[in-house]
Amino acid sequence: MIKFSSFAIVAALGLSACNEEDPIPPVEKTREERVNEHMESLRSDSTALGTFLFSMPKGGDLHSHTSGAITTEKLIAWGAEDGACVNTTTYVASNPCAVGAVPLSTTESDRALYDAVMSAWSMEDHPGPLLTAHQHFFDAFGKYGAVQLDSRNDDSYADILSRAGKHHQVYVELMQGFGAGRGGSLATPLFTSTDTWDKATLLAKRQQLIALPDFQNALTAQATSIANTLKGARTLLGCDTAQKDPGCDVDVRLLVSANRTADRTNVFGQWVYAYELAQKVPEIVGVNLVSPEENANSLAFYQDEMFALGTLDDFNDQEVGRKLVHVSLHAGELIPSVLGAQDQQHMNFHIREAVEKAHAERIGHGADVLSETAGDGAEDLLRDMSAAGVMVEICLTSNRVLLGMSGDAHPLAAYLKNNVPVALATDDSGILRGDITQEYVAAATAQGLDYKTLKKMARASLEHAFAEGDSLWVRRDDFTTAATACASDKPEEATLSASCEGFLAANKRASLQWKLEAQLAVFERSIAP
Repeated sequence: MIKFSSFAIVAALGLSACNEEDPIPPVEKTREERVNEHMESLRSDSTALGTFLFSMPKGGDLHSHTSGAITTEKLIAWGAEDGACVNTTTYVASNPCAVGAVPLSTTESDRALYDAVMSAWSMEDHPGPLLTAHQHFFDAFGKYGAVQLDSRNDDSYADILSRAGKHHQVYVELMQGFGAGRGGSLATPLFTSTDTWDKATLLAKRQQLIALPDFQNALTAQATSIANTLKGARTLLGCDTAQKDPGCDVDVRLLVSANRTADRTNVFGQWVYAYELAQKVPEIVGVNLVSPEENANSLAFYQDEMFALGTLDDFNDQEVGRKLVHVSLHAGELIPSVLGAQDQQHMNFHIREAVEKAHAERIGHGADVLSETAGDGAEDLLRDMSAAGVMVEICLTSNRVLLGMSGDAHPLAAYLKNNVPVALATDDSGILRGDITQEYVAAATAQGLDYKTLKKMARASLEHAFAEGDSLWVRRDDFTTAATACASDKPEEATLSASCEGFLAANKRASLQWKLEAQLAVFERSIAP
């Protein structure tokens, strides 16, 4: 028989009593977890959820077309001020006024005309058949094309930056042609029908193109125009006054966009122009490719253009003394119904070729990624994108309205599951009648994302921004460990160590990320003190 001493029995009983009376306290939740729970409690109240997401700091918008981001109200007002007219049947603007067109200023007193122009120039009141909406969207650009945006660039930027600031963003990248069409038109005559589309030929044509006086003159004029635009926008926003607009706190960088509706020689010339303009304009950080991906020329020359861009990018990277130029490409913005039977195969390879041939660091839309069968298929492509850190600019409203893709039909869940970095973007917020907060609401509701995921996406928008300098974070897309120079600093504190202050001053991207972290800290404390 085993015997216990009285002391051992008493000690055991006492220990048991202590366990019953003093349970192990639960682990305290982090502030982020408490904010996450707060957001979840708002899901049944759309107004409260919208208010929460409006106030949430959102980093940057990496996918915004200048001409499509301007509010339609501004387009109508500017056209009226400039003496433009509008055809009341087609709603195409003209300046000088075409025969039979009425002054846009008439919209100031004729509400029916105003509403009709608003509807024709935007997606306002267009819930109709998908392909009808798809075509209406792309037609809208041509309808207000006569509104003199070239002379309104400063107004346009001020409008876009003001809204970004009001929706708690700190950074925007704007896509625009910046006169690239001139490079395209000068390039085409340099090619002959017998030219081979290879590296040697393309680099030789590049040299011929940049030697043209008209090409260099176009670059110089455009560089001056951009400098004036940025200065003028800040003046309109009152950035040097006591009553400055929130847009003054939004940094802007620019992407030169080639138009894919031209033939391959023209697109090549546009990209040569883009790379050269980037050497002259500090704010130009990258290139892109715009217009409908299903356009006949886009499909016919897609693979040649990916090869051409990769060739130019390699040249630029290898040439000593040239500024780095980044690549972001619209790719995978396709659905079967916009393609003819003979072109369905284009859904199988566009994203892969953009990444592998053209060196795309970011993909705009990437909506048809699960249809990609080229190489080893979609799953392999997703793994490759994750490993290479290729980010996808997710445009939920645009994909819903123009591609009919939302909810489970959208590939966002697949990107997240495969650890492909993603960030929300507006695409054409003016025409689409939206804003960045609308994208966050769609992500929370239609995609079911929680605060933690949305916060990661906001951080990713700056991690993959093309702003100059190093990242704040030691490991890409791992937002837990800051660079050594700032490791002991807290974003919510007013003063910085000398090492952190110097690091942020030398690296714009890191300084934007620090700014976002400070905003997130304030926001989270306001929700969960």
